[in-house]
Amino acid sequence: MAAGRAGRVVVVGGSMAGLLTARALADHAESVVVLERDRLPEEVGPRGRVPQGRHLHALLSAGLERLREWFPGIEAELTSYGAVPVDGSEAWVHQGGGYRARGHWGRPGLGMTRPLLEHVVRHRVAALPGVTIEDGTTVGAVTLRLGRVTGVVVDGEPRPADLVVDCSGRSSRIAHDLAASHVLDPPVTTVGIDIGYTSFFLRRSPGDFEGKLLVSIENPGTFRGGAVVPVEGDRWQVTLSGVHGDVPPTADVEIERFAASLSTPAVAQLIRHCERVSDVETYRFPSSRRRHYEKVRGLPPGLVTVGDASSSFDPIYGQGMTSSALQAAALGAVVARTGIMSDDLPKRFHRKAARIIEAPWRIAVGGDFGHQQTVGARPVGTAQLNGYMLRVIHAAHASLPVTRSFNRVLQLEDPPVALLAPTTMVRVLRASGRSPAVTGAAVRHPLVGPPRVASA
Repeated sequence: MAAGRAGRVVVVGGSMAGLLTARALADHAESVVVLERDRLPEEVGPRGRVPQGRHLHALLSAGLERLREWFPGIEAELTSYGAVPVDGSEAWVHQGGGYRARGHWGRPGLGMTRPLLEHVVRHRVAALPGVTIEDGTTVGAVTLRLGRVTGVVVDGEPRPADLVVDCSGRSSRIAHDLAASHVLDPPVTTVGIDIGYTSFFLRRSPGDFEGKLLVSIENPGTFRGGAVVPVEGDRWQVTLSGVHGDVPPTADVEIERFAASLSTPAVAQLIRHCERVSDVETYRFPSSRRRHYEKVRGLPPGLVTVGDASSSFDPIYGQGMTSSALQAAALGAVVARTGIMSDDLPKRFHRKAARIIEAPWRIAVGGDFGHQQTVGARPVGTAQLNGYMLRVIHAAHASLPVTRSFNRVLQLEDPPVALLAPTTMVRVLRASGRSPAVTGAAVRHPLVGPPRVASA
């Protein structure tokens, strides 16, 4: 055993939350075993039981920074696989009647598919001393003794552990069974948004588009959305979205018609310009859901929950993987102070995790309540915050400093309250009146190449 490491950890679930949790705990535990029910692909590719993996994913800058710290050189490795660096000077993000001011928004992000990111992270984690990943393994339940979680059951056999981390996703069997048996039944907040996705890949060539990132956000408005991101394999990944039954279609003609309804014509133009090189995939996300473990007095020792099993947000905001990374980092920090086997660990961690979750929850849920059909517990002050956020959106059309501040919040680098800093508020109030949505000035849209010519 390495010096300073003690305790056996079982991580249930081998997607991004589970992999990053394993990385965070590998520095502190004697052993970490990741149990994944899927058979994991050797090559880059989506997993059968992760349907959302076929759709657009974003690793926000706060999450990418954690990966840089945990896995030195990973950015260069991802780029070697074809991930595409993208900065604010190449981004066209249309919302509220105009495009955000382009320029230096911060450190560039990476355009890539979720399967590529998982593939690289999984191989990095599997190479860590003391870490094992077992696929094709279904966890039936946790084991309990005198109120403490002592491991899991795999194929009818107990697997002992000093700490079990549930990273098995929003449909977690562990969370469901413990709640049903009243062993661990936290309050749950649910906000219904019923978002539908349609996604596909286009062939990407030089000169397709005046930029590298194209996003249309119809909030406020119809809540329809469209995003085009460069990814590995010389492809554009396209995702169209709608809420409360306004599900994007799957037939080519109807896809183009849906894209043409967005407030920027460039999405539809790019779809017409480029050749589709994949099937069309769909996905439905009914609601954001948050299990409030921080509000439970008697958390059972030996168990914590990370990622979607704890809180899953409207995926249109792209916060899930980054929130999981920040929670994993917080778990590692708490374990460094308390040790793996501390009875106090669950309480300390979930209080810390709740503060991490609050920022993306406020952003996603607050934004979703801009639609009149959204149902659920509305956070206090949502109407006032949304009113101010519209001013921020308009100010970002005219002010690069406001765009930078807004982007830092959206990237989970700063909390939403940062937009209420006096200097930022002054900039927002001054610049919002210069938005084309307010002045009525013409908006220049990005240039897209001519439509493709059908083969004879």
